[in-house]
Amino acid sequence: MSETPKAERVLRLIRLLRERKRSIPQLADLLETIPRTIYRDIEALKNVGYLIHRDEKHRYSLDENPTTTRAQFSIEETRLIREHLSALPATHPLKTSIERKLYLSSELIPLADELTDLHRGTLISRLNAAIAGGRQVRLVKYHSNNSASVEDRLVEPVSLTDDYAILNAYEPASQKQKTFKLARMEDVEVLGTSCASQPDADELDLFGFSGPAPLPVVVRLSFLAHRLLHEEFPASRGYLTMKNKDEPYPWEFRYLVRDFRGIGRFLLGLPGEVQVVEPAALRGFLREKGERGYGCAERGE
Repeated sequence: MSETPKAERVLRLIRLLRERKRSIPQLADLLETIPRTIYRDIEALKNVGYLIHRDEKHRYSLDENPTTTRAQFSIEETRLIREHLSALPATHPLKTSIERKLYLSSELIPLADELTDLHRGTLISRLNAAIAGGRQVRLVKYHSNNSASVEDRLVEPVSLTDDYAILNAYEPASQKQKTFKLARMEDVEVLGTSCASQPDADELDLFGFSGPAPLPVVVRLSFLAHRLLHEEFPASRGYLTMKNKDEPYPWEFRYLVRDFRGIGRFLLGLPGEVQVVEPAALRGFLREKGERGYGCAERGE
């Protein structure tokens, strides 16, 4: 799951807790997540200084002292928050409103800097700069599940997925195009060396897989499957359509994947919650992998 949507979710949680008392299931439903996530977010808010009240009916609300003066953000703090917001896609529905509130009010919620992943924002900024400038980068202490190693990796960055979770890059040492998860990078160094001539890179789909040609898929989802897809792959939002809320699979997901392995990992983990409409090749792929006890690996190298 991407961290940017997590920051957005916590900001919305604070607003809901300020409005009135709500139960955990109500908060989970409003924020389109699961109760366990809400419990974790509430604990995180407590850890950074928020006073969360729970009444005898197990409803939660935010205790605020009206005499307490809110902390004003300095120019440096505002700049850091603005850099984090820049990690959001330009089309994100909440980006403009958050920026407007930031600059018009000159203040945000207390301890808001604790809710943002500034390190991840720095990685994204450096990788975007390297992509734009055609520069090689060193992924410092990259944790690879495939090789069970932690080492620096020299790569030529090509693109980032829409949710900024995965880097698509060419690795000169292996002469292969690979994907690397940002969560496994301890740091990124942009080098002065220009990217060498390399094969044309295949585009990544939102599941972090590449391929030479797009493969159209149509999948029907239950409410649970829809919520999990939206939570794990936020960029899927633009490809989801509500068809009939009274049907077992009310949501439809239409998308062009690049490899069945990515979407297959998600679908195989939700038996009974998804229905593949097309193509037949995807149904065959899932059936074959299911019969083999296929364990889908995590996306990313």
